[in-house]
Amino acid sequence: PRISSKTIDLEALRRLPEDTFGHAYLQFLDNCGVSPDTRAPVKYVDDVDLAYIMQRYREVHDFLHALTGMPISVMGEIVVKWLEMVQTGLPMCALSSVFGPLQLTTSEQWRLTTTYVPWALQCGIDSQFFMNVFYERHFEESLPSLRQRMQIPMPPPLYPLPSQ
Repeated sequence: PRISSKTIDLEALRRLPEDTFGHAYLQFLDNCGVSPDTRAPVKYVDDVDLAYIMQRYREVHDFLHALTGMPISVMGEIVVKWLEMVQTGLPMCALSSVFGPLQLTTSEQWRLTTTYVPWALQCGIDSQFFMNVFYERHFEESLPSLRQRMQIPMPPPLYPLPSQ
């Protein structure tokens, strides 16, 4: 299924208990000023099935942010891309993982390589393949329960960073 404001009732998510996955997803969207409609359609993929897979990949990206607690920031995006790279092997994830850190300060790069890359690698190896999850059926499930079932441990908090 596609993920959009036509397929997800955002007001229903708003009414869910705070500890649910659906509430965490909505809170992520609200905090970051994005919506399920933010993802642009896939271009340059002629095969209909492959185009759908790539579109679904783009659309579940925000679910990964909600599951991991990673914000939309350079660091948060790089961490999610490392997780996606391990699980999908997509070149765009590898490029983001390798070149994204160039935008970080020295202390942020240190924190990324010593804390978050090892977490993302282990998480990507140990956790359920994120593309095979029908997230929309788990909105009412508690976030800790879904994380546990998918074997996604919470990463260490992003901040404060150690001084340089």
